[in-house]
Amino acid sequence: MPDILIKNGMIIDGTGKEGFKGHVYIKDDKIKQVAHADSAEGKSLLEKEASEIFNADGLVVSPGFIDCHNHFDWTLPLPNHQELLYPMIEQGITTVVSGNCGFTPFPVSNDTKDLVEEYANFFLETPLPYEWEDTGGFLKYLESNGGILFNNAQLIGHGTIQLNETKSFTDPPTADQMSNMISSTNKAFDQGALGLSLGLMYPPGIFSPQDDLKKLARITAERDRLLTVHIKALSNYSGSYPIIPFLGRAHNLKALDEIIAIALETKVKLQISHFIFVGKKSWKTVDKAIRLIEKGMNKGLEVMWDIYPHFCGNSYLSVFLPAWFIENLDTNIEDPAALKKLKFELRLARFLVGLELEQIYIMDAKYPEGEKYNGLNLLEISQLENMEVIETLLMIVKKSRGQALQLTYGYSGDNENEWLIEKIMSHECCLFETDTIMLSQGFPNPASYGAFPRILGRFVREKQTLNLSEAISKMTGKTAQWMGIPNRGEIKPGNFADIVMFNPDTIADNTTLKDTAKKPTGIEKVFVNGEITVMDGCYLKGKKPGKVLRAE
Repeated sequence: MPDILIKNGMIIDGTGKEGFKGHVYIKDDKIKQVAHADSAEGKSLLEKEASEIFNADGLVVSPGFIDCHNHFDWTLPLPNHQELLYPMIEQGITTVVSGNCGFTPFPVSNDTKDLVEEYANFFLETPLPYEWEDTGGFLKYLESNGGILFNNAQLIGHGTIQLNETKSFTDPPTADQMSNMISSTNKAFDQGALGLSLGLMYPPGIFSPQDDLKKLARITAERDRLLTVHIKALSNYSGSYPIIPFLGRAHNLKALDEIIAIALETKVKLQISHFIFVGKKSWKTVDKAIRLIEKGMNKGLEVMWDIYPHFCGNSYLSVFLPAWFIENLDTNIEDPAALKKLKFELRLARFLVGLELEQIYIMDAKYPEGEKYNGLNLLEISQLENMEVIETLLMIVKKSRGQALQLTYGYSGDNENEWLIEKIMSHECCLFETDTIMLSQGFPNPASYGAFPRILGRFVREKQTLNLSEAISKMTGKTAQWMGIPNRGEIKPGNFADIVMFNPDTIADNTTLKDTAKKPTGIEKVFVNGEITVMDGCYLKGKKPGKVLRAE
């Protein structure tokens, strides 16, 4: 590899310290020297005859951004994955943490591959080869399959571990099966997984007894790994719990109560995945939620949370259905009595949460006749088909066999109400993510294209919610340190050369409500492990310089 000199940039090194004008010298895949421009070392660096020299005058030189929550382990095994995932690197992301929400494409066996594929069908561009069984086999496959676009650090998914043992989406494991699950978790940690992920709003996690979760959390704590959790409810009322209007504790707070209690009892490091507030009437719970977490911290809880900066998020369309309905989906969707009860609960939840069905857009209907619905919201589709909105939702769920994808707005605010996302973004516990699904068809999540530029443009430059050094630390060094990713996240000698050069005056997310696939502005160059991968904002086709990262 050529040696590279980046000169005269504003270096913001990922530690949270103020930036300085200086130079960075890269040899092979590592940072060799970092020097202030006016120092003797800096002046000496300018005399070095590097193979490639890039003038960063007027640009920020920062560590590559780390996306701490995504699901790209379902895409990276594909030999052409870079053709789908390149928008991530064009927004400056050089490292991703995959395997969140309990979903991973391992462990599997010959008799559970189909079940696991059904479990995570909505992540899949094409069926995976499954030339692996466990974490170690998966990571070795990535290394031997022609390279990966960016660095990938991996979690192990509780949902897949349980499916591999019970072969059921609803049945809890027996004592013997739980023993095997604990062994699988330990094995994954031995093979390099950073932590264990739970998806408690999805089967089988939604049906998991608390005692089972505590056993797995305790093992995770003993191994000094991270527990990442999609909690059971993200709104004040949710189908994850019985809906009792105006009575009891808000469901998202109840879900936090449960997972904080587990973390305190087991002493596990807790990452609260996509700490969001779904629906206008849930927004008022934000202060209580933060106080609840801070109260846990005062008792010794080690915790962080992650967010995306857009007011929308993606998931299954069926996530809006209550747990009792999902448990027997094929039967209930044909049962008039069950449908009558469901419609009552959905109307009630719509009122209690403050989420309008027209805020739900179809990303991918997941069946051929439904492709015309991609990019439309449920109200638009209901008008097209002359149906009630709830009937429209159920039609798409039924025809897609529960696999349809949605993108819903009203998460943690809107364009007129940015106060909530600013509150959680500026907290010391906040890190950043995309949580995006990227497929070759359908209506994309805007986070696929502009999440990190939106933070730096909208919330740093325009609103000054964060200062530049603080924001970059959250998306680089602070994330690497918390998640256990060594030798990345900071610009310093000896670290791997993952670097972004961007214009702080122009960096911006350009996506809109109806055009969610617009490239950001301001990202000039991106280096992954010392190899330039983005030039003038554009991915250099065919480049796959990423590395598989293992926990130490």
